[in-house]
Amino acid sequence: MREAGLYIAVLGIDGTGKTTMTRMLADELKRSGHEAKVLSWREELELAERPNTRESLRQLWVESLRLVHLGVDLPPAPASYDEFHSQQWEKRYAGSKFSTNVPGGPLAAAWLEWVGQTLLMHEIVNPHRARGVHVIDESFSLKMAYKELLIADLLNDDPALAAEIGRAREIITELFKSTAPDVGIVISSSSVDQAYRWRIRQEGALGSLEDLGAAAGARGRDGFVRLQQECDSFFRRFARQPNWVVLEMQDAAPPVNFARLRELLAGHPAIGSLLHDS
Repeated sequence: MREAGLYIAVLGIDGTGKTTMTRMLADELKRSGHEAKVLSWREELELAERPNTRESLRQLWVESLRLVHLGVDLPPAPASYDEFHSQQWEKRYAGSKFSTNVPGGPLAAAWLEWVGQTLLMHEIVNPHRARGVHVIDESFSLKMAYKELLIADLLNDDPALAAEIGRAREIITELFKSTAPDVGIVISSSSVDQAYRWRIRQEGALGSLEDLGAAAGARGRDGFVRLQQECDSFFRRFARQPNWVVLEMQDAAPPVNFARLRELLAGHPAIGSLLHDS
């Protein structure tokens, strides 16, 4: 009987090189003779094998963005994935400065991240693992859920809703722990400014949930730094559990950082032996 593959999840702030490290790890496993799949929610919108799964992921993706921006001063975005995508609503959200928003939308969006994680686990991760494929999730969905809860908190001034947001944070965190990966990797940076520079160098602009724009707050570098610092602190705390490691990215070439990640993982009980095959 074929041995089950590993589920490896990567968590970290924007601009730290999660995708690069993920793909380098997949290449390393493949060179060792192992099958590996990089899991990207965005790519599964097109690649998920079952048509119903693709459609469900697409609608979850659209609705999460619509909910995060539920009360912003823009016309309503279309609910259709094809229209939302063709009209570039994600870029419109990222490029607009908002003076209003409501906390209930981002709070609801955070719960959708758990729905999406459930779908990804049962439709993509588990079937691949059963075939002996190691699945590397380049961005554990807890990242987006935590961002959305932060945005809800910043928008809120109602003590009762503040308590609801706090409970949601506790419950969602525990739910994501229940889908704990065999190997968890937090990719961090001691300099959020460095992450900002890397992000701008990579993409030329920030994405819709990479600064505080959705909270009717600071755009650009200042909003990026405030949001990402809060996230980084939480991700480090989340990683204080078995099977997780933290990689501090240096301002160096990707192979240098990957060598450090490989060294960290070489002693990991789940993946260490696979890397020793290289």
